[in-house]
Amino acid sequence: MENKNTFFIPLPLIVLDSIGAILLALGFAKRFANVDILPANLLFENYATHFMIVGVLLMLPAIFNIFGKIRGIKSRDYNGQ
Repeated sequence: MENKNTFFIPLPLIVLDSIGAILLALGFAKRFANVDILPANLLFENYATHFMIVGVLLMLPAIFNIFGKIRGIKSRDYNGQ
């Protein structure tokens, strides 16, 4: 018997989430530890804040997808299916 409660996260969402996590980590590294990992020609003023904002925005679709699927699984369970 196949388990109906398993869910699959699409590869594009995993890629977006990974890129967002990397940008968020780079922003945190600069903001809180003052560590510049990127080369000087790629840096601009207040890039840590921009990296953190863009990182969170890139991670949102995967989070919404996961919560949407959890909500769908719970509603199926409550409906008795």
